[in-house]
Amino acid sequence: YAWQTTSYIYLASTDSDSNNKSGPALVVNQEAGAGASSSPAFSADGARLAYLQMLHPAYEADRNRIRVYDIAQNKTISVAEDWDRSPAQLAWVDAETLAVTYMDHGRSKLATVDVRTGAVTPAVSEHSTGLVRVLDGRRALVESSALDSPTDLFDVSLDSGEMHRLTALNADLRARDVLGSPEDVEFVGADNQTIHGFILHPPGFDPERTYPLALVIHGGPQSSFADAWSSRWNLNVFASAGFVTVALDPQGSTGYGQNFTDAIRNQWGGKPYDSLMLSVDQLLQQRPYVDSQRMAALGASYGGYMINWINGHTDRFRCLVNHDGIFSTVSTYYSTEELYFPETEFEGTPFEEKARANYERWNPERFVAKWRTPTLVVHGEKDYRLTVSEGLSTFTALRRQRVPAKLLYFPDENHWVVKPANSLRWHTEVLEWITRWTEQEPAEKEEG
Repeated sequence: YAWQTTSYIYLASTDSDSNNKSGPALVVNQEAGAGASSSPAFSADGARLAYLQMLHPAYEADRNRIRVYDIAQNKTISVAEDWDRSPAQLAWVDAETLAVTYMDHGRSKLATVDVRTGAVTPAVSEHSTGLVRVLDGRRALVESSALDSPTDLFDVSLDSGEMHRLTALNADLRARDVLGSPEDVEFVGADNQTIHGFILHPPGFDPERTYPLALVIHGGPQSSFADAWSSRWNLNVFASAGFVTVALDPQGSTGYGQNFTDAIRNQWGGKPYDSLMLSVDQLLQQRPYVDSQRMAALGASYGGYMINWINGHTDRFRCLVNHDGIFSTVSTYYSTEELYFPETEFEGTPFEEKARANYERWNPERFVAKWRTPTLVVHGEKDYRLTVSEGLSTFTALRRQRVPAKLLYFPDENHWVVKPANSLRWHTEVLEWITRWTEQEPAEKEEG
């Protein structure tokens, strides 16, 4: 299944006679050529099974559709088929209502969905709702967090959206007033598309001063920056280090409709790159306190791909950080564990003539001779999505051309740095790198 996403939901009896002949498991989702399925949930009476279904058999960012399977009738219906958002999880509220979470303009929102009519009614639209457990009385226990607030538990009314805090696990952190509040920003990108994102300012921000910029680029590429807390790529870390921090959702991002998500396919270094650069131009025009001569760009996974692409197409950034990024679209294809991903993104395999042109068109390796920007390269040995050779190749291409570079290698991490001590080292190295190169007097670009 390396080149398809198709997965199945099975209905199996837990009863068996003495001969263990309970019968074969029944495949519930038998849609021809369908893709991934997820989040199966029984109704309270056990008569129906709701689940999420993608239709494209090799596209991990296809829109999740809501399906409800009637067990007795062996019949499946589609719910809210025209809703242009992709729910991430679902749960039954009552016999005719589902609760779902979904991304929308930088928030993981909570809504109820009427099974009969498909009507979607928002319940919680601020910040980000994580795991949901439905309680009695049309209430739910949810995780909620924000860019300036670590995760806590809340009791939520699914009718009014009223939230009652149940935990305050990081009250001391909030009391120290070290977390900046995010501000929504919008710019005009490629194809005149609206590019949404967040901006955070350093503590004690003074608009009369100038500050370095940290432009953070998300991975996926079909994902988005959310008003949510994380121990990885926490935007407040960069803001607290003295950077005006900007995180944007260019084409390919989720939460803005499926067409916007799909717009990155066979456009990896095209529309998303143009949108990011156009947005930076507008940011500099609108926010004079951002120093255009002291900008850093950072990204992981697809964001790391974009860092390499940036290095071959502009020298406007003082320094770059590439975490587990793509060096070559071709070599990545032959080493990744999920072949369906590049085959969908570049419309085929690299040994097919037409698709090979797509791989080469968006290949950062083609532009290595233009790389000039000092770059910190980070990679984990156990990354099987983008293998460690991609990071080593990036570092070699930089140093062989005498471009200042540093390699941070984690033998015990995968596509993410998750161990606490490693995370501390990651943050130390990344902040030291971008701080060094964005000082008022630029560091010398030594050729050692």
